Amino acid sequence: MTQLKHWLIREEEEGQIVWLLLNHPEKKNAFNEEVGVEFSQFVDGLHSNSEIRVLVISTALDDIFTAGADIEGFFKIYERDVYSAAVEISKTTQSMFGKLESLPFPVISAVKGLNLTAGLEMALCCDIIIAADNAKFGQIEPKHGIIPGGGATQRLARLVGPLKARELIYTCDIIDAEEALRIGLVNNVVPLSVLESYVNDFCKKIIKNSKQAIAKSKDLINKGMYNNPQGFEGENIGFGEVFASGEPMERLSAFMEARKKKGNR
Repeated sequence: MTQLKHWLIREEEEGQIVWLLLNHPEKKNAFNEEVGVEFSQFVDGLHSNSEIRVLVISTALDDIFTAGADIEGFFKIYERDVYSAAVEISKTTQSMFGKLESLPFPVISAVKGLNLTAGLEMALCCDIIIAADNAKFGQIEPKHGIIPGGGATQRLARLVGPLKARELIYTCDIIDAEEALRIGLVNNVVPLSVLESYVNDFCKKIIKNSKQAIAKSKDLINKGMYNNPQGFEGENIGFGEVFASGEPMERLSAFMEARKKKGNR
């Protein structure tokens, strides 16, 4: 398979199981444009791979799945027409992660460590989420004056219900793996030391069954869960509106300055 700069690729069971591991440690696995382009192109290429039965998305780091979107990239929005640039980012992110739902085979998110904002939105597009016991989850965009822009306003409520989705987004709380299991955000929690072996065994159960039947089941489950393009379009618009208000620039600047001072101590 293609070599990527910010992702590692590993094959199991003669290529029937493919692991895609985010490996961008200098940025705490944050999603920037380059990481996203690599991800999108890789996923596009999987449609022509007739051997793959399961894709597993995880991290090469034990303590961080991803810190979310690269905050420095948000400042570039203010170098252009702010509203249009923000809407474009939201549409691109939704499209990128949504590709996982259109793959004709299951996608498993194997989460280790901290998983925030864009990383959680990516996991929400997976068929199964399995967490290590050190995993943490958060949709914390409102802390920076932003709303989720990669689909979380739609998909999070679908998985955990609107009451809990509102709570997580409004409070910006970061929850641990056991709480994620309790509210139905993940399928299972296992010790970090056995996460990969557990997920591989889980995948082996899947590949014993009919590829065609699973593909059709995935398609029908997704169709039954939601069919509301207006909700996703509304998220695009809302993402643009909050950036155009100017508040994210103020909050993000204050956050970056505080982080800089903390790092200098």
